[in-house]
Amino acid sequence: MSRLALVALAVAGALAAAITGPLHPSSQPVRAASSPPPPAGAKNGEAWAWTQLVNGASHTTEIRFATTEQPAGQCPTAQYKQAGQIRTATMRKVSDPYVTTGGLQQFPTTLCTLQVPDGASDALIEPSTTSAATVHPGNLQLPLPDWPVAGRPRRVAVIGDAGCEVVSPVTGSAANQDCLKGWPLHTLATHAAAQSRPDLVVHVGDYVYREQPQGANDASPGCDAQGQAADWGCLVKDFLRPAEPLLGEAPFVFARGNHEVCTPGKVGRGAEWFRYLATTPQKDNECYTLPQTQVEPQQINAGTLHFILFDSSSADDGTQPDKIQAGLYAKWFDEVNALAANHPTHDYFLITHKPLWTVKQASSTAVTWTNPTLASGLARSAAKALAPNVRLVLSGHLHLYQMLDFANSTRPPQLTVGSSGTTLDTAPDDTKVMGKTVDGQTVKNSISHDVHGYAMLADKGGQWHLTFHDSSGTAWPPDCTLSNGTIEGFACK
Repeated sequence: MSRLALVALAVAGALAAAITGPLHPSSQPVRAASSPPPPAGAKNGEAWAWTQLVNGASHTTEIRFATTEQPAGQCPTAQYKQAGQIRTATMRKVSDPYVTTGGLQQFPTTLCTLQVPDGASDALIEPSTTSAATVHPGNLQLPLPDWPVAGRPRRVAVIGDAGCEVVSPVTGSAANQDCLKGWPLHTLATHAAAQSRPDLVVHVGDYVYREQPQGANDASPGCDAQGQAADWGCLVKDFLRPAEPLLGEAPFVFARGNHEVCTPGKVGRGAEWFRYLATTPQKDNECYTLPQTQVEPQQINAGTLHFILFDSSSADDGTQPDKIQAGLYAKWFDEVNALAANHPTHDYFLITHKPLWTVKQASSTAVTWTNPTLASGLARSAAKALAPNVRLVLSGHLHLYQMLDFANSTRPPQLTVGSSGTTLDTAPDDTKVMGKTVDGQTVKNSISHDVHGYAMLADKGGQWHLTFHDSSGTAWPPDCTLSNGTIEGFACK
């Protein structure tokens, strides 16, 4: 049944119950004790709602609702179905609009959240409880996990580095990406949602690329002036609006990239990250008041599939390891392995925006790969390797697609998806990568594309199948199957 049909059924059921009383006990809404009254006054402003997986102790899914409606400070109610009953709950306010000391509305939103119990379905924002003139997604339905609590998602889409790159303040500069004709994120999101139909979407980081918003050839109010890259308007422009088809299709796992750092001396886009997308959202602009600029590893559960967020946003990109950072990362890799040990028979995917082992360039004699600092941290960890059930490393940062695995190795394959929208890097020649040494091990398979697209991981009979899809949704060969044995790697055909 389509999502629109589900919405129609939910609305029809609610109307019928209001007019005639419930025909069955299971159709009667169970309301929160303090649902807010319908807002008074004319509809105004715009709201965005999405669902994301978080690391809650009693839940794994959260609905988020960010609205510019006035009066500010109001949160709507959401409706969902659980155990045969329609339930409603008032969303919790996390933050009010934030105005900078200079009087600028960096974040003109009220942010509300709702913890959704595992096993719930058919979530809706109740339209009578918000004053927003426009609510996204347009059908007001929010996707919840559709895999069993004791199961795992069957189709996982991976995207990353998806914003439109604008580095010059001059409109039309050759240094800027053509955001009108050469930026495919909305096209990609539309086709991925309609054709690939993922149960879950993983974004490996880097959401806003408009360093100089005024130079974009599609600039619009709220994201058209110097310094607005870290504002709400540019997050909408560079991510929420073009990605809306995917946000309406599946829950997300969000990872932090280097574009989401808290950079001293200017307003970093880490402020957007911590306010809206982090697993624990913060109020105001708290990018600089948090106890550390990087966050220790966090586990996100999707049933029996587990993701570990590894914050590599500030990892050094140099060709030689940063010894101080590597010492910190060694401790974090110990934490990763400790988390994986909690469920030794379950699959874990490590998400680090900056990759452990991605080849940037290749010649007939050598390769240049990244990231030596992260790899050095892993080598200095207690196990000197990732736990056996860490099956994949998911990354972005380099603006290409690449799957790299290793010959006769227990090292998990490295999947890099940094090609979902921004200006592309040139991919290496795979024939010059295979057989070369990367961090002490021989490369078996190297599949690289400098084409905009996304990855799909499909669980078929208990094995993960990997395919690359371009922005039209078309799958490119080969189809690669991840081994379930002690020797890690893909078999591709």
